[in-house]
Amino acid sequence: MSEKQKLSELPIELLEKVGHKPGEVIGKTLQTDVLANARRAAEAHRRVRYHLQNNLRPGMTLSEICSLVENSTTTLLKGELNDGLGFPTGVSLNDCAAHYSVNPGDEEIFLKETDVLKVDFGTHVNGVIMDSAFTVTWDPKMNKLLEASKEATEKGIKTMGVDVCVGEIGREISEVINSYELMLDGKRVPIKPVMNLNGHSIKPYKIHGGVSIPLVENDDPDRLEADGFYALETFATTGNGMVKDGPNCSHFMLTNPNKFMVSNPKNVKVLQIIKKHIKTLPFSARFIDRHYDFKTSSLISLKNLAMLGLLEPYPPLHDIKGSFVSQFEHTVYLNEETKEILTRGEDY
Repeated sequence: MSEKQKLSELPIELLEKVGHKPGEVIGKTLQTDVLANARRAAEAHRRVRYHLQNNLRPGMTLSEICSLVENSTTTLLKGELNDGLGFPTGVSLNDCAAHYSVNPGDEEIFLKETDVLKVDFGTHVNGVIMDSAFTVTWDPKMNKLLEASKEATEKGIKTMGVDVCVGEIGREISEVINSYELMLDGKRVPIKPVMNLNGHSIKPYKIHGGVSIPLVENDDPDRLEADGFYALETFATTGNGMVKDGPNCSHFMLTNPNKFMVSNPKNVKVLQIIKKHIKTLPFSARFIDRHYDFKTSSLISLKNLAMLGLLEPYPPLHDIKGSFVSQFEHTVYLNEETKEILTRGEDY
């Protein structure tokens, strides 16, 4: 998405659960409870991002974007675990490729026309997570960068199939991205895939299900399986194609809840909230704070629990300073007969 386009919005209100009849077929796929949940979560994702894109503009703060996405999601999917929030809203700018979200107390960051913004957020119904992302800029110089990841994601989806080797998908993705370049400050700059980021399988309540889909060819023997959900995402960069951990971690996930006895009262309360309201879904301090009125943010407690090994931190990931990274992503369901791009919309 490089130029603002008006999208067809539907109401941001509680999204009713839709039942199905035994033996009902949608497309070429037998409807199941799991697929009904996936389609409801995907519809919520579309409604949220259409609403966002119709209101997104330079001058907005990143915290306003996160609030719009997360408040809309919880309205649509109220009653689900953590009211349908699949993971924190990623609002990664420019050389930051992924995993940047706003922490309580952060200094406001205002969106500029020259920024390259990746919006990556998840919705879920009964633990069936829909993971989808898009990139926006108002700088026409960056259009080719966005085109590179968007076309590569489409190529990756086209290559997907049951028993297809993940390395083959990576080869096709990298071929597309490497065919692009753009002009910056009068210089021709090659566009590269980010080599150490991957797409991934999705399992119930687990955003990373164990299978990685690379952006470059490799010797990983894993193959895609039938009746599986996969997040096919690609990242294109003007940098060196490798990301490193940055400061100000906002994403956490429960991994070893019983590794240590926790004694600090606030840490105990935070851990209780995670176990009850979030479980193994990724989350941020904002997610914890919406469940309990702490006098101060839960962020320090999350860092303490991560240091104890109970939580896994996922810090922001950056390419070299001054570079720009784009991303597009869809969640795809595979079976023997067909593949369904669940998060497909009129935007991408």
